Amino acid sequence: CPSFTRPAPKAGAAKPRVVIPVFPGTNCEYDSARACVRAGLEAETVVIRNLTAEDLRQSALELEESIRCGQIVFLPGGFSGGDEPDGSAKFIVSFFRAPQVTEAVRDLLQRRDGLMLGICNGFQALIKLGLVPFGEIRDTDAACPTLSYNVIGRHQSKIVRTRVASNRSPWLTGTEPGEIYSVPISHGEGRFIASEALLRELAEQGQIATQYVDLAGRPSMDTAFN
Repeated sequence: CPSFTRPAPKAGAAKPRVVIPVFPGTNCEYDSARACVRAGLEAETVVIRNLTAEDLRQSALELEESIRCGQIVFLPGGFSGGDEPDGSAKFIVSFFRAPQVTEAVRDLLQRRDGLMLGICNGFQALIKLGLVPFGEIRDTDAACPTLSYNVIGRHQSKIVRTRVASNRSPWLTGTEPGEIYSVPISHGEGRFIASEALLRELAEQGQIATQYVDLAGRPSMDTAFN
């Protein structure tokens, strides 16, 4: 990817490039980059500066360039925008709706077969942008899925058991449906809300990747497991 700001890759050393935007409040960019390198990727962090309007404009241009030169965009977690109520990913969402960034993401996903990944605030952003489950940045409304506060009204931080329900996602090609993994969670707004019709559609299309399960491996709505 030609650029006056980025050195040319070394011959024979090409690796998939993952772009990690770092927003105000992001707190796991180092962990994310380290995990990507461990998986054989080349990680590039792009710091989003918001001190002035010109900083924001330049940051959008830098992120656009990086996305066009990369194969993966990884939105890490943290407390974007001070973790404000009802969608702490709102700053990330507004930034990705900048026309040049939106077009770079569209090119990555629809023309270059690229990938995106989001955790914590990053996953909230994927949903509020429409990327999950529609695969594109679009205007969303009350009929679209969202994340909301946990029913129990408090933060959850523990190990949970999850069952692979579908491995159609490129991220899960190394797994088999039915396999169970214990994973850590930490969230106060982890409840996925969608209409029954959309939930059925997602299930039929293999877009429900994993399910919370009990000790016997059965999908459960019990708050001890879900």
